Amino acid sequence: MPSSAPAANPGYPRLQILFHWLSVLLMAALALAGGLRHLLAGHAVADMRSVMIVHIGCGMALLFLTLLRAATRLAGPALPPLAGSSRAQRACAHAAHLAIYGLILASCLLGWIIVNAKGLAIPMPLLGFDFPRLVAADPALVAATVGLHEWLGWIFYGLLAVHIAAAVWHHVALKDDTLRRMSWRRPAPAAAPAAADCHRCSPDTLAQNEELTSADRLAS
Repeated sequence: MPSSAPAANPGYPRLQILFHWLSVLLMAALALAGGLRHLLAGHAVADMRSVMIVHIGCGMALLFLTLLRAATRLAGPALPPLAGSSRAQRACAHAAHLAIYGLILASCLLGWIIVNAKGLAIPMPLLGFDFPRLVAADPALVAATVGLHEWLGWIFYGLLAVHIAAAVWHHVALKDDTLRRMSWRRPAPAAAPAAADCHRCSPDTLAQNEELTSADRLAS
């Protein structure tokens, strides 16, 4: 008979896990297309166009997936902090997640602006219409923003590398449930504490759930 005990560190909702790993695939495709764009510089225009279609399409998909992901995170119940994590660890994790969200939104919106500033529209596949144009054609705006878009990309992937390294460190060195919370395999159920052990619950542990705000929901 399966145990009904709650998990020591409950995992993220299945929908959030799906959004997370879809985002990972889109980020990988964006990085690959961005790298190919530089390798194909000076090659056939058709090759460059195909790569840029993939890059722009993945960027738009990531933008709206991130907005949807943020909305569902804020609308759903807040996930309790990882058991045993310190206030400093939680603060660093929250800051990193908020920075990742912010960089995704800023970089994708800037890419949208650059495409429009080049006088191009971004089509919506299968639905037969274009995304709204955020700006009119403006070569000067393109020149002013292309470099910033690339720098934001480098900063984002640098932060992402730190995020991945931290997740691996938690999983391999600390052997906690950080990575398992975002996987399809749920953390193991926790054993129910004996009544005699209740006095060991510290006020700091009991107060953790009260610290969760809307920002914590987004950044957890």
